[in-house]
Amino acid sequence: MMTKKRFIAGAKCPKCQAQDKVVMITTADAEWIECIECNYSEQRPTEVEAEIAELPDDVGVIQFKPQQK
Repeated sequence: MMTKKRFIAGAKCPKCQAQDKVVMITTADAEWIECIECNYSEQRPTEVEAEIAELPDDVGVIQFKPQQK
């Protein structure tokens, strides 16, 4: 099984608040973060529940996509 680890620049650990010590770990089955300072670990949710706000009729939402180079 392939495991990919990458540091998240500028991220602070939710538990110990250490900066630049958080690693994102990705496998074929899961994705989570770990702090190399205090060993805190948090699983990334597999389902995201979207909250849909009711907008007035004269308000629209525009999403921008990154340009392809």
